[in-house]
Amino acid sequence: MASDRVRRLPISRELILLLLINVLMSLGMNLTNSLWPLYVKSLGATVLQVSFVISLMNAAGTLLRVPSGYVSDRYGRRKIIITSILLAAFPPLLYALSVGWEQLIPWGIVYSIAFALFMPSRMAMVADYTPTARRTRVYSIMNLAWSSGSIVGPAVGGLLESFHGWNAVFFVAVFLYILCLMPGFLLPKLSRQDFEEGRESLAEEGRLDLAFFRPLLAFFLLDLFIGLGMGTVSSINPIYLTDRFNATTAETGLFISVGFGLTTILTQVPASMLADKFGKGRFITVCLALIPPLFLLWTVVDNILLLLLVNMAINGLWSMTWPAFISLLMEHTPRNRRGVSSGITQSGIMLGFTVGPAIGGYLWEEFGKAFTPQLSSLFFASR
Repeated sequence: MASDRVRRLPISRELILLLLINVLMSLGMNLTNSLWPLYVKSLGATVLQVSFVISLMNAAGTLLRVPSGYVSDRYGRRKIIITSILLAAFPPLLYALSVGWEQLIPWGIVYSIAFALFMPSRMAMVADYTPTARRTRVYSIMNLAWSSGSIVGPAVGGLLESFHGWNAVFFVAVFLYILCLMPGFLLPKLSRQDFEEGRESLAEEGRLDLAFFRPLLAFFLLDLFIGLGMGTVSSINPIYLTDRFNATTAETGLFISVGFGLTTILTQVPASMLADKFGKGRFITVCLALIPPLFLLWTVVDNILLLLLVNMAINGLWSMTWPAFISLLMEHTPRNRRGVSSGITQSGIMLGFTVGPAIGGYLWEEFGKAFTPQLSSLFFASR
């Protein structure tokens, strides 16, 4: 696709539409995914079985990240984004019809595939319509939109479940995805000329040679260890809160909303400013180096409010690396390979979120609660 043609497009319109899609997709996902372990457990699953279901879902998302990025580069972001919205709308309806945790597996896999299609296209589209000098800050704004769902979704999901049951959570999520189609169809279509140029460019550069993969290896490995560190605790965190502190579903949802959603919103703007000031690579290194001792602190905290502060610190430091990481990745990637590059690096974090929950569930059942955050600390220290 011709880069000069992209720069002449009304940038604000594309980014505003993508901003709306981010908000609605994030709301729908966080209504269901944030409290998902509790729902699976309510259908008779053990902690290890909950982790098994989540690992299967994430495995499907991992396998599709690279192909979805490639298809996005070749056929256009709009088609992939609309397809992902449609795929995301159906599984919550089928969750409501499930009577055993085993029945959730195929629908959970489809749900994971939907977001595997969405995320690389979303990241690449931001780069398509943003000049390099502004890219870190624009990614911060997009992350703010995504994080808005993280702060509202878990809290609303917890309240809906407490007062109206799980089906209410799923039906509201479906409604949000239907709304999401409106800005999705308003995204710019790929012109015939752009389509032909993109296809010819990919045909000419179709060989993903060593020179292309070498700079991506560091990004992939960093995301892998981050995914292992966060994924090990993610699947058991809601269960940990209910078992350790007798938290209700509503209280657990509020904990996740504040500990993750509010925290990521508060960190995005200063993260972009600090990364541009001190250097993206150095900033990422410092943030991640502070996380291991916080996971060790997790194991000795016996008050839920103190644990919330620890959780906010962990998620805050991790989320501060997002704008710098994505911007740095795009600086090392040719424009016609942004989708596949996003897919490759995201497959790293998704691989971590695939293996991590299985490890966390096994450690929980075999050795107790404390071993899970300790291993997360080790993964972050190894990054």
